[in-house]
Amino acid sequence: MTENKQYTGRLASVKKWFDGVTEKHLIRAAGIVLVTGLLAGATAYTNASKIQIPVTGVAGVGGMVQSIAAIAAVIGTIFGWVISSVLYHVGASVLGGKGSLNRMFTLAGYASIPALAQQLLRFVNYVILNQTAITATGGIVGNILNYFNFFSIIGLALVGVAVMVNYGLSGKRAAIVALLPTIISIALALIARSLFGGLTTASANQGTGLFAGLRRMG
Repeated sequence: MTENKQYTGRLASVKKWFDGVTEKHLIRAAGIVLVTGLLAGATAYTNASKIQIPVTGVAGVGGMVQSIAAIAAVIGTIFGWVISSVLYHVGASVLGGKGSLNRMFTLAGYASIPALAQQLLRFVNYVILNQTAITATGGIVGNILNYFNFFSIIGLALVGVAVMVNYGLSGKRAAIVALLPTIISIALALIARSLFGGLTTASANQGTGLFAGLRRMG
């Protein structure tokens, strides 16, 4: 009876779908992540090509920046899937859940379908329609809000159900596990912002042009 109360409405449909997802579907899940990464890479390449780099007399700098941006987007997407899945497994295990890491990889891959849809829309907008990328919202609150949008919230909900299915955790504990990678990412971003922000200010006060330029670009 308790098990049925955990899943109502849309969650019941998602739970039923995830019940049929096993480790045998890992390659398909990896394919979803790979396509997402490739779309992100293509978008990053296009957006990087629109950045004005204040370097003269050096051939190929623009192309190198574009390639680095694309490769970083692809690798970041794949590593994000791997690291997040491991964090889900560790977090769920600490909270008393029992489940398969390989199945979590698979479920996390399927749960990234909203991210795939988001990257597809970004690809159409920036690559096909050639629109200009919008600068992310500044400030601490803005940086935190940048982690949450329509697609990421749906993805978090799917991960929460996936954790419940794979590890048998309650909804509250599954929600905590689902938020772990996001919480860690926000914490690291705020720490990096604090450290590099301090360096930027100090360098600017000393008349060093490099960090002053980076601050203006940021």
